[in-house]
Amino acid sequence: MLLIPLLSVTANAKSVNDGGFLRQLRFSLSNRFCEGVKTEGIITRNDADCIYIDSGQLSIKPEVYTLPLNSTDKPVLYSSDNPAITVDENGVLTSDGTPAEANITITSGDVTIVHHVFATKQIKRLSLSHSELSMYADRPEPVTLALSCEPADADTGMVHWYSGDEGIVYVDENGTVIPNGVGTTSVYAETADGSVTAKCTVKVGLYDVSIRSVFITNAIDRLKTGSEYSLSAYVYPETVQDKTVHWSSSDNLVCTIGQDGVIRGINAGTAVITAQAANGAADTFEIEVVSSSSGNFKYNVISKSVSERIAQLQTKPQFISYGYSLSDMVDCQLSVGAVKYSENRKAQRAETESAVDPSSHASGYGKYQFIDLSQSNGVDVEILNRYLMGKGVLEGKGQQFKEAADAYGLSELYLVTHACLESGDGTSQLARGVSVNGTTVYNMFGIGAYDAGAVSYGSQYAYRMGWTTVDAAIEGGARWISENYINNPDYRQNTLYKMRWNPDRPGTHQYATDIEWASAQARVLKSMFDAFPDAELYYEIPLYKGENEFDLK
Repeated sequence: MLLIPLLSVTANAKSVNDGGFLRQLRFSLSNRFCEGVKTEGIITRNDADCIYIDSGQLSIKPEVYTLPLNSTDKPVLYSSDNPAITVDENGVLTSDGTPAEANITITSGDVTIVHHVFATKQIKRLSLSHSELSMYADRPEPVTLALSCEPADADTGMVHWYSGDEGIVYVDENGTVIPNGVGTTSVYAETADGSVTAKCTVKVGLYDVSIRSVFITNAIDRLKTGSEYSLSAYVYPETVQDKTVHWSSSDNLVCTIGQDGVIRGINAGTAVITAQAANGAADTFEIEVVSSSSGNFKYNVISKSVSERIAQLQTKPQFISYGYSLSDMVDCQLSVGAVKYSENRKAQRAETESAVDPSSHASGYGKYQFIDLSQSNGVDVEILNRYLMGKGVLEGKGQQFKEAADAYGLSELYLVTHACLESGDGTSQLARGVSVNGTTVYNMFGIGAYDAGAVSYGSQYAYRMGWTTVDAAIEGGARWISENYINNPDYRQNTLYKMRWNPDRPGTHQYATDIEWASAQARVLKSMFDAFPDAELYYEIPLYKGENEFDLK
């Protein structure tokens, strides 16, 4: 459980598995450097192993480790439940050359695990029926991905499925994808030994999203009489269901336009072309029609790119100037022990500077670390309730979140998505209620829920605070977050960047030592905020001495 209003990171599932394996090895050496160290666990490098019967090599030796590494329960014993795949006393697996599956039992002392092995033709290529999927959190309809492989007669039973982020989508052993939250991730099909992988990118949004704008993407400044030109339009945001565009000309004697977007020059003159979306949002441009006999005729595309048009809809960032340089900031961070957690080492200067430099995070998910979490996003209760559909005790609580956010100066999106994250979408034990001294109390944000006993500590804290209803827990949690962190008078750390680096007081009250923390948190924040394309996002960015302002992309 988190003790402060920060976002957790759900990494790619395979990365989690690999990292867990390496961490177990790194920290598995027992302190009991003496005889008689018992085996406490057995791990293998791969979840399963493969013998490829068409490769000419019918024997392999899986990587097997007993934990702690200095355990004295030797030898390790192996057995197979299938005579087509035998195992010797050293753990070497041998196939008789026929397709088969076997469960290899591995025993050390009192610990036993079962390791799965395939003998099959080698899969050269995997492919899925979809490379992309669009799904909806508020209409969670499962989609099953069909799997094919080369060669076609290879055993697909050796292929396993996993989700890059189970907080967004879950995938079962049959390739059925089920949306859990909002954001973008990938679903993977992978051979047991990890040698071949196929993926499908999955975007999960909300079904009923309001149209914010429409952009004519290829407007031109002129057209000859008697000629045609095909226009196109982009309805923003992309997740809008009704992308219907109605085209019209202000003067059909000059030019006409069909509902397919094809404009036709009729007579010399000027006209205004309009593309109107279903909710009335419109985009226009003026076009000149010239005689077909005009010499040296040339037209120019006058539309800005879609990305530029979207950027124009965003609020310009607020830059806060500081009286010291970026180099000074880096010096300070290195002096207090910046680390690169993903590689379990101290951070180097160049990578620390890249992490600290705001301009390095001007695009993509990185910019979300500058979102001002103390600003309202202008999202109404109806939209919040749409997001909260199916989220346990939080369903229908949009009004309570909105009121609490407004009362304590918080982003309503941050408050809602943080509560969903910490409460398991309103289904955790703390969210559903825990009885303390005969009183049922609730805790939506994991406040005070120390890992040593999250439910016990979190419920005791809720009891002391009087959070005896879900509404009280939402209001009380919002107040706690505001007063202790985002709007704290001494440490107003209202962005993820400021939570990590604290440019107002560098080296103090920083919530992490990992230089990648703010970027990792920003990725999660983006995946959640993607559910609200109509939201107004405000950015607050540090400007160090000698640095220049920049645009967010």
